[in-house]
Amino acid sequence: MLKRFLTIAAVVLGLTAAGGTAYKAVADTDQGAPGISQPPGPPGPPGGPPGRCGGPGWPAGRPGVWARDNKFGLFAPVTNKHLSDADVKIIATAFLLIHGNHDWSVANVVTQADKSIEFSYVTAHGDVVATFDIDPASGRVQRVG
Repeated sequence: MLKRFLTIAAVVLGLTAAGGTAYKAVADTDQGAPGISQPPGPPGPPGGPPGRCGGPGWPAGRPGVWARDNKFGLFAPVTNKHLSDADVKIIATAFLLIHGNHDWSVANVVTQADKSIEFSYVTAHGDVVATFDIDPASGRVQRVG
């Protein structure tokens, strides 16, 4: 019985050591251990420290970085979203729900002369909190009032 216990303990210790060594090797490779050649990271924004994630606003200071690296498998980026008034109302309502606001609602959804769509957030009493404008092609939102 003791021989069997010692054999099992030796196997477990051996597997643990092998797993730890493999984990350390992967971790060292990811961190650029000595002797492993890795290309340098992209530069940060001007005025920030060099290297990966170089400073405030990185990579926001580099237009298109997130869009280019975003490869979420369910959705492919499209150049023109063709948003309608009903789509804009759904998106604006989703913003409220994502942030846990169940008291406000979306009102005054109107297509403007420049083809942008304007909408307002209103309280339960009908007071306008803010007005936004969304581009139906790109989906870009900006506050207008």
